[in-house]
Amino acid sequence: MILDFKATTDKATAINLTHHGYFNLNPTGGSIAKHHHRMPASYYLEQDENYVVTGKLIPVEGTHHDFLGGKEFGRDWDPEEGYDQTYVLDKEYGELTLASETTEETGGLKLSVYSTEPIAHIYTAKYLNVKHGKEGRNYEPYGAFCVETQHHPNGINIPEFPSTVLRPGETYTQTTIYKVEHA
Repeated sequence: MILDFKATTDKATAINLTHHGYFNLNPTGGSIAKHHHRMPASYYLEQDENYVVTGKLIPVEGTHHDFLGGKEFGRDWDPEEGYDQTYVLDKEYGELTLASETTEETGGLKLSVYSTEPIAHIYTAKYLNVKHGKEGRNYEPYGAFCVETQHHPNGINIPEFPSTVLRPGETYTQTTIYKVEHA
Protein backbone atom coordinates (compact mmCIF):
# COMPACT_ATOMS: atom_id res chain seq x y z
CA MET A 1 0.00 0.00 0.00
CA ILE A 2 1.46 3.34 -1.05
CA LEU A 3 0.29 6.52 0.64
CA ASP A 4 1.20 9.72 -1.19
CA PHE A 5 0.13 12.85 0.66
CA LYS A 6 0.14 16.26 -1.01
CA ALA A 7 -1.20 19.59 0.24
CA THR A 8 -1.13 23.26 -0.64
CA THR A 9 -2.57 26.24 1.19
CA ASP A 10 -3.53 29.88 0.75
CA LYS A 11 -2.66 30.74 4.40
CA ALA A 12 0.06 29.54 6.77
CA THR A 13 -1.17 26.19 8.09
CA ALA A 14 0.26 23.65 10.52
CA ILE A 15 0.28 20.23 8.86
CA ASN A 16 1.49 16.83 10.03
CA LEU A 17 -0.31 13.95 8.32
CA THR A 18 0.05 10.28 9.20
CA HIS A 19 -1.67 6.93 8.77
CA HIS A 20 -2.93 5.18 11.91
CA GLY A 21 -3.61 1.69 10.56
CA TYR A 22 -3.50 -1.27 12.95
CA PHE A 23 -1.57 -4.45 12.10
CA ASN A 24 -1.40 -7.94 13.56
CA LEU A 25 0.66 -10.32 11.44
CA ASN A 26 -0.50 -13.47 13.24
CA PRO A 27 -3.32 -15.07 11.20
CA THR A 28 -5.24 -15.95 14.37
CA GLY A 29 -4.79 -12.55 16.05
CA GLY A 30 -3.96 -12.33 19.74
CA SER A 31 -1.17 -10.34 21.36
CA ILE A 32 1.58 -8.76 19.24
CA ALA A 33 4.11 -9.27 22.08
CA LYS A 34 5.95 -11.95 20.03
CA HIS A 35 6.13 -9.83 16.87
CA HIS A 36 9.80 -9.08 16.13
CA HIS A 37 10.35 -5.37 15.41
CA ARG A 38 13.42 -3.62 14.01
CA MET A 39 13.75 0.11 13.45
CA PRO A 40 16.72 2.28 12.41
CA ALA A 41 16.21 4.93 15.10
CA SER A 42 19.02 5.91 17.49
CA TYR A 43 16.86 8.42 19.40
CA TYR A 44 13.37 8.71 20.77
CA LEU A 45 11.52 11.85 21.84
CA GLU A 46 10.77 12.49 25.49
CA GLN A 47 7.06 12.81 26.30
CA ASP A 48 5.29 14.32 29.27
CA GLU A 49 2.61 12.50 31.31
CA ASN A 50 0.05 13.32 28.59
CA TYR A 51 2.24 11.79 25.84
CA VAL A 52 3.09 15.27 24.46
CA VAL A 53 6.59 15.51 22.99
CA THR A 54 8.79 17.90 25.01
CA GLY A 55 11.57 18.43 22.44
CA LYS A 56 14.26 16.41 24.23
CA LEU A 57 15.98 13.68 22.20
CA ILE A 58 17.04 10.62 24.21
CA PRO A 59 19.43 7.90 22.93
CA VAL A 60 17.75 4.48 22.66
CA GLU A 61 20.95 2.61 23.50
CA GLY A 62 20.60 0.71 26.76
CA THR A 63 16.87 1.45 27.07
CA HIS A 64 13.75 -0.60 26.42
CA HIS A 65 13.24 1.67 23.36
CA ASP A 66 16.21 0.16 21.48
CA PHE A 67 14.95 -1.60 18.33
CA LEU A 68 18.14 -1.02 16.31
CA GLY A 69 19.09 -4.70 16.29
CA GLY A 70 15.50 -5.90 16.44
CA LYS A 71 13.61 -7.65 19.23
CA GLU A 72 10.13 -8.85 20.14
CA PHE A 73 7.81 -6.05 21.21
CA GLY A 74 7.10 -7.81 24.50
CA ARG A 75 10.71 -8.50 25.46
CA ASP A 76 11.32 -5.25 27.35
CA TRP A 77 7.99 -3.47 27.46
CA ASP A 78 6.11 -2.61 30.59
CA PRO A 79 3.13 -5.01 30.29
CA GLU A 80 0.81 -2.25 31.55
CA GLU A 81 2.05 0.33 29.02
CA GLY A 82 3.42 -1.35 25.89
CA TYR A 83 4.79 1.26 23.49
CA ASP A 84 3.31 4.63 22.61
CA GLN A 85 6.52 6.39 21.66
CA THR A 86 7.98 8.63 18.97
CA TYR A 87 11.31 7.68 17.35
CA VAL A 88 13.65 9.78 15.21
CA LEU A 89 14.71 7.74 12.20
CA ASP A 90 18.39 7.57 11.22
CA LYS A 91 18.04 9.07 7.76
CA GLU A 92 18.18 12.18 5.64
CA TYR A 93 15.01 14.25 5.79
CA GLY A 94 12.83 13.53 2.75
CA GLU A 95 14.73 10.40 1.67
CA LEU A 96 12.53 7.32 1.05
CA THR A 97 14.09 4.66 3.29
CA LEU A 98 13.15 1.80 5.59
CA ALA A 99 11.38 3.10 8.72
CA SER A 100 10.67 -0.27 10.35
CA GLU A 101 10.39 -3.99 9.75
CA THR A 102 8.17 -6.31 11.76
CA THR A 103 7.90 -10.09 11.41
CA GLU A 104 5.72 -12.75 12.99
CA GLU A 105 6.83 -16.37 13.07
CA THR A 106 3.46 -18.21 13.17
CA GLY A 107 2.10 -16.82 9.91
CA GLY A 108 5.51 -16.07 8.41
CA LEU A 109 4.59 -12.51 7.46
CA LYS A 110 6.76 -9.42 7.37
CA LEU A 111 5.61 -5.80 7.31
CA SER A 112 8.19 -3.34 5.99
CA VAL A 113 7.43 0.36 6.25
CA TYR A 114 9.27 2.86 4.05
CA SER A 115 8.84 6.58 4.35
CA THR A 116 10.12 10.00 3.40
CA GLU A 117 9.18 11.19 6.89
CA PRO A 118 11.78 11.68 9.68
CA ILE A 119 9.70 10.18 12.50
CA ALA A 120 8.01 6.86 13.27
CA HIS A 121 5.61 6.66 16.19
CA ILE A 122 5.09 3.13 17.50
CA TYR A 123 1.82 2.34 19.24
CA THR A 124 1.06 -1.13 20.58
CA ALA A 125 -2.65 -0.51 21.10
CA LYS A 126 -2.86 -0.20 24.87
CA TYR A 127 -6.33 1.34 24.60
CA LEU A 128 -7.70 -0.95 21.88
CA ASN A 129 -11.04 -2.42 22.92
CA VAL A 130 -13.36 -3.28 20.02
CA LYS A 131 -16.05 -5.93 20.34
CA HIS A 132 -17.35 -7.88 17.33
CA GLY A 133 -14.82 -6.66 14.76
CA LYS A 134 -14.00 -8.36 11.46
CA GLU A 135 -15.23 -11.97 11.43
CA GLY A 136 -16.71 -11.38 14.91
CA ARG A 137 -13.29 -10.99 16.54
CA ASN A 138 -12.71 -8.87 19.61
CA TYR A 139 -9.74 -6.49 19.38
CA GLU A 140 -8.09 -6.14 22.77
CA PRO A 141 -5.15 -4.17 24.17
CA TYR A 142 -1.82 -5.19 22.59
CA GLY A 143 -3.69 -7.02 19.85
CA ALA A 144 -2.20 -4.78 17.14
CA PHE A 145 0.49 -2.21 16.47
CA CYS A 146 0.78 0.98 14.43
CA VAL A 147 3.77 2.51 12.66
CA GLU A 148 2.83 6.17 12.19
CA THR A 149 5.33 8.02 10.00
CA GLN A 150 5.17 11.79 10.25
CA HIS A 151 6.96 15.07 10.94
CA HIS A 152 8.09 15.81 14.49
CA PRO A 153 5.01 15.88 16.77
CA ASN A 154 4.48 19.16 18.58
CA GLY A 155 6.91 20.75 16.13
CA ILE A 156 4.73 23.83 15.95
CA ASN A 157 5.73 24.56 19.59
CA ILE A 158 9.39 23.45 19.50
CA PRO A 159 11.58 25.83 17.44
CA GLU A 160 14.50 23.33 17.30
CA PHE A 161 12.33 20.87 15.34
CA PRO A 162 11.81 21.10 11.58
CA SER A 163 8.89 23.38 10.78
CA THR A 164 5.45 21.86 10.41
CA VAL A 165 4.02 25.06 8.92
CA LEU A 166 3.02 25.01 5.26
CA ARG A 167 3.05 28.46 3.65
CA PRO A 168 1.39 29.76 0.47
CA GLY A 169 3.41 28.79 -2.57
CA GLU A 170 4.84 25.68 -0.86
CA THR A 171 3.68 22.10 -1.38
CA TYR A 172 3.60 19.51 1.39
CA THR A 173 4.45 16.02 0.16
CA GLN A 174 5.25 12.74 1.81
CA THR A 175 5.24 9.09 0.84
CA THR A 176 4.84 6.07 3.08
CA ILE A 177 4.79 2.49 1.84
CA TYR A 178 3.43 -0.49 3.82
CA LYS A 179 4.71 -3.71 2.23
CA VAL A 180 3.46 -7.08 3.49
CA GLU A 181 5.20 -10.24 2.28
CA HIS A 182 6.22 -13.70 3.43
CA ALA A 183 9.34 -13.48 5.59
